[in-house]
Amino acid sequence: MDIQGVGLSATVLSNANTNSQIGMKLLDNALDMDQANGAALTQMLERSVNPLVGQNIDIRL
Repeated sequence: MDIQGVGLSATVLSNANTNSQIGMKLLDNALDMDQANGAALTQMLERSVNPLVGQNIDIRL
């Protein structure tokens, strides 16, 4: 392997590392968004079971 081959190998490895880091960051962002969407969906489903419960107070005298 000559000097140019070493330089080319270093460039290829650097590009692969950068692509891997970008992919991991995108995956991290997607997981955060999925977690937020899941929490919102859970809250929406809890409200839809009995949407009128707790809105009015019945008082008899």
